[in-house]
Order: sequence, then C-alpha cells, then structure tokens
Amino acid sequence: MPVIRRSVLTTAPFVVAIAAYAVTFAVSYDRLPARIATHFGADGSADDFMSRTGALWSGVGVLAGLGLLFTALTVLSKKDPGARLTAAAAVGTAVTLGYPLVLTVLANRDVRDSADVSLPLWHIAVLLLAGVAAGALAWRLAGPGTRSEPAVAGPSMTLAEGEAVAWSRTVLSRALLLAAGAIVLGGVLAMALGSWQASWPAGLASLVLGLVCAPFAGVRVTVDRRGLTVASTVLPRPRLALPLGDIVSAASVQVDAMGDFGGWGYRIRPGRRGVVLRSGEALSVRTAAGRDYVITVDDSTTAAALLNGLVDRRAAGA
Repeated sequence: MPVIRRSVLTTAPFVVAIAAYAVTFAVSYDRLPARIATHFGADGSADDFMSRTGALWSGVGVLAGLGLLFTALTVLSKKDPGARLTAAAAVGTAVTLGYPLVLTVLANRDVRDSADVSLPLWHIAVLLLAGVAAGALAWRLAGPGTRSEPAVAGPSMTLAEGEAVAWSRTVLSRALLLAAGAIVLGGVLAMALGSWQASWPAGLASLVLGLVCAPFAGVRVTVDRRGLTVASTVLPRPRLALPLGDIVSAASVQVDAMGDFGGWGYRIRPGRRGVVLRSGEALSVRTAAGRDYVITVDDSTTAAALLNGLVDRRAAGA
C-alpha cells in the first residue's frame, strides 16, 4: 500500500475516535455532573474524578497526540514492512482508547453523585477484542511492504593461514541514552512529588524501564576468528553472536533507521534483524539460513572485508 494511503489508514481511526468522543460529550454535557468519574477500580467502582472540561480536553489530547505520533511513524517508515505493523497498532490503539472514553461519558449521564458511577469489568474484554479485531483488519488492508534486497557481498581481506586478526568498534546512541535518562528522571520526579498510591507504581515502573534501557544505548561490535559479536558495553548479556560457520558474506550498507527498520534498538523485520542505534553506515551480514543481520557501526567496510576474508579462509581450509 502506498505511504499516503497507509498514513490515512493510520490517522482515520483517531479522527473518528475524537469525533465520537467530542460529539458524545457535547450531546451529554448538560446531563453530566460537574465532576465526572474517569477511572474505575477492579470492582468496577469509580476511584478517580475530573471536571467535565478537564475530562473532555484530556481525552481529546491523548487521542490527538497518539494519532500524530502513529501517523509520523507510518510516514517515516515509508515502504518498510514494519509500517504495516505500525498501522495495525495505531488502529487497534484508537479503538481500545476510544471505546472506554465514550463509554465513560455515557456511564456518567444523569447521575447525581459521580461516586455512584460504575463500569462492569466485562467491558475490558470487549475493548480488547475490538482493538485486536480492528488491528487485524488494518493489517490486512495495509498489505505487505516492499522487502529490501539483500546486500551484495563486499570485498574480501586476504588473510594468511594462521594469521590472527580482529576488529572492534563501539557505537553509542545519544538519542537512546537521553531517552533512557528522561524516563529515569520522570520516574524519580513522579516518586518524589506524587503520593504513594497514585504515583509510586508508575514512577517505579518508569525508573526500572529507564535503567534497563540505558545499558543498551551503547554496544561493542567485534569481528574475529569466531565470527561476529554484538554486546552491550555495560552488560555481558544479552548479546548477538553469529558464528563464523553460519556466515556466508558481509557488506557495508547505508541504513535509514525509520525508513528501513521503523525505529531504533533491536529490530525484527521479515528476513532481517538489526541492531540499529542510528541512521548511516552499517555492517550487513548474511547467514547460511538466508537471514540478514544489520548493525549500525563506523568503519563497517573494514569489518565486512575482514569477515569475508575469514569466511574465504575457512572455506579454503575445509
């Protein structure tokens, strides 16, 4: 599906959700209490409240923000197969959020005390099933993206029998490091400034997530007689290791993080895997199983030539 059509498919459900929520709110406004129930506990009873105006604009803001985010991701992904998943996730998210927002307005109509409002838990099953169904339909409508052609093998470094050669480079993603830092800071502030019951669970989750992500903002890429190894500069595990016997060829390629892989980090695409910390120069390695592994790293030409030389020497000695 062309990028424009896929972008429309991504945006339209959020526009519909915003319209449905706003219209329902406008029609029901005079029948709503000044303070409406906006969150419900495990027993279905209301446990959090907002003013009518605050509830309206917060709901519209969340839907509009997510709609813009998903649309931007779809546009930036271009013809990458991952754009299909982005479109499906966007549609599912719009339905999953739009349904409870509209339902909450209807549940608050004609009540004297918003504390008496309740929502049965079976609505959770409905919104999840509706979101999955809508996402699956969007997946089908979006169609598969254009699969990238495998990289052509680069030059091979001539190596003497028994000669020991190794290559290693460190890659640091400042964007991922800043993002992890921002998540940690947000978690710390939420825990420090909020109440225990309201803010600590979310703050602690953000803190843990940021601390887990931070070590993977930097990786060391190593090529030697064993093959290719990609590991965090801080933690020994997890790591990506491709034995020399599984490698067929290597090449230096140019990578667009969003356009080719739909984002940053460890990326999975049909027939491809990637450790993508930035756009630009990357090492592409093809395995005997027909899968390509792409690692963004400087001096990838040397790494590819060394890998090809090690593969050729292994084949000559077999």
